Order: sequence, then C-alpha cells, then structure tokens
Amino acid sequence: MGAWPGDNKFQCPDGYNFPPPSVTLDALDPIQDRYVDVGAGGPASFDFTVTSNVSWVKLSDTSGSISPDNTEKRIFISVSDWSQVGEGSNAALINFAAKTAPKDLVVPVTLIAKNTKNALPSTFTGMAGFHPSGLFLNKPLSGFVEGGGVISIEAAHTARNTSVDGLAWRNLPGIGRTLSGITPWPRGGADANYTAGTGPSVEYDFYNFNTTNMTVVAYISPSLNANGRDRPLAYAMQLDDKDVQSSYYMPFGAPGTEPAAWGGSDGFVANSIVTANLTWSNVSPGAHTLKVFMIEPAVIIQKVVIDTGGLKVSYLGPPESLHI
Repeated sequence: MGAWPGDNKFQCPDGYNFPPPSVTLDALDPIQDRYVDVGAGGPASFDFTVTSNVSWVKLSDTSGSISPDNTEKRIFISVSDWSQVGEGSNAALINFAAKTAPKDLVVPVTLIAKNTKNALPSTFTGMAGFHPSGLFLNKPLSGFVEGGGVISIEAAHTARNTSVDGLAWRNLPGIGRTLSGITPWPRGGADANYTAGTGPSVEYDFYNFNTTNMTVVAYISPSLNANGRDRPLAYAMQLDDKDVQSSYYMPFGAPGTEPAAWGGSDGFVANSIVTANLTWSNVSPGAHTLKVFMIEPAVIIQKVVIDTGGLKVSYLGPPESLHI
C-alpha cells in the first residue's frame, strides 16, 4: 500500500519516483458492470475527470469532485453497445486524471478494461432439439452460453428431467447458498440406488467457444454416507455421448466419527457445500448436453459449474451464465 508518486522507497524498484499507476479490471465478460471508487488520500480537495479511448465503454460519470464533505465517488464502467465491439479480445484505456491545488499537480491513473466478444451461430436459439425448419437435430439449439471461461448453471434450471421407476430429480427451493438444490424424489429407502447412467437424470444444454479440457464442478449440500460403507453417496455425469463418469465425493470417517473435512471453520458444514469434479478431455467448441444421473439418494446438487479455463476461487461460485 502507498501513494503515488511514492511515499515509500520500497514500493517499487524506482524508489520514490515510480511511474503513474495503472490498474487492470477483471474482464467485462460475463459480468458487464464494474466500478472504480475514487476517494481522498488526505484532507486536500481535488477535481477529477474520466475519459476512454473507445466508444463502446459506458461511464456512469465523466467527472467529479472529492472533498472532506464528499470523500468518495463511484464510477461504473460497462459496455454501452456490443455491436461496436470487435470479435475476440478487446481492451479499452480509461484515464482518471485528478487535479489538485495549489500546485495544479495532475495525477493520471490508467485503467485497462478488457472483454471478449464471441459470436453464437444463428441456429443456437429457439426450441431445444429443433431447427427452425422443423427438422430434429441431435445437438441442442438453446442453452447456457460460456462467458469468462465458465458456464454456471443453477441446478434447478434443467432442460429435461427424466424419471425412472417413479423417481425424478425435484427442486428444493431455498436450500443451499444461492438459489436452491435438486434431489432424487421421493426417497426410496435402501432399494433406491442405480448403476451409473441408469438412474433418474436431468440435462443441461450449453455452448462453449474453445477446444478445452472441461471440468464440471458440482456444488453439493453436505450429507453423510448414511447407507453404509458399501453405499457411499454418489452421482454420475455424461457429456454428450462420452463415457459416463461417477463421483463418490463424500469420504468416510473412522468408525463413530465424521469425515475429517466435515467440521472446522472451513469444513463442509461451515461452508454449506461440498464440491466434486469430473473432467472430459478435448471438448470441441459448440453445443453440448451435460446429463446428471442419480446413483444414491440424499444427494442434493445446488449448482453446476463447467470450467473451460476461467473458473476463479469464490465462496458462492460464479453467477449464472446467460441463457439463450
């Protein structure tokens, strides 16, 4: 921490004379609203201006004044018109310039705003599974769209829900950390278990833009392996027609104890979540379907996040992706 142009010789290799600061915002994709707080570092008042070198950047204000009576001002930065943004990666320079009295010292701060514009094919819209011509296609034509290197889906927002033996995945409103959770229902006791790929299933349609090793992260409510050591909690997933994969995500504890990760200030219960990963290699860009199968009861999935290379650490996980 410090102040420009340097109040501490250890702030940078140039000691007290390091160059004007620059800041890089997180990409405006998929969250299009970012903000910068301009505040006072001392008692002196100053005026500031905000400018950009591109027309597609929208600024909530282009000027402001900071004083002991008005110590902070928030400037929102967003995309004004995506039609003005070129395909692929884009960057904008946003200059904050503060002018202070009595020396009229101009303090510039350069901010870099980045985004990525990806074009969806015109066919990725409308009713899932049907081309506007009426022909049935194998790939989905609508769904969630990758943004910022992830596809984030609330588990309740399924494209299809298929029952088996009278059991189907059911929404549990309000459970978990964000929207809700889904679980196989009704509870069928000790007999309600399936081999991977044969149980009740839900499906999610999505579109990704790059060939990638795709990791699917399931956000699951904590629950213990109550059906015995031969029946650990589990679910299965299948991406398109690739091999079905299973996840036995809940560890066992020593007899009479809970798993080591169950308690503690950063444990499963404290976080109200268990995450489990399954990965598929060399997934091509385009429309895909992810299917989630029941293996055991008492599994509650809150959110499904498909990581195509951009997933960052966060408590709630990324916000839900755009659905077309």
